Amino acid sequence: MSGFDRLVFRGNLRALCGLPGIEQYVASEQVVYKDFGRHVEQVSRQLKQASLARAEGEGRVIQYLNSSAVDKGEVACRMAAEQKIRPSRFPG
Repeated sequence: MSGFDRLVFRGNLRALCGLPGIEQYVASEQVVYKDFGRHVEQVSRQLKQASLARAEGEGRVIQYLNSSAVDKGEVACRMAAEQKIRPSRFPG
């Protein structure tokens, strides 16, 4: 992961890129096709909540930027300076 203003996940879920993988996933999760959209929304909500809880647990400020015109790099650098955050290096 890298970046001040966003998480960058590297990797992919290649198994879900084709029908056989999706079929295996819905079978293993016991999800009926008609409920797949609702299931994906629930999983996405859980991921977001867990991510926010981690950030908040570490005392990080969460700021939603509602415009693509906002300079995210500038905001991230300002927030990093205010919170005394230094870039860290992750393996890989």
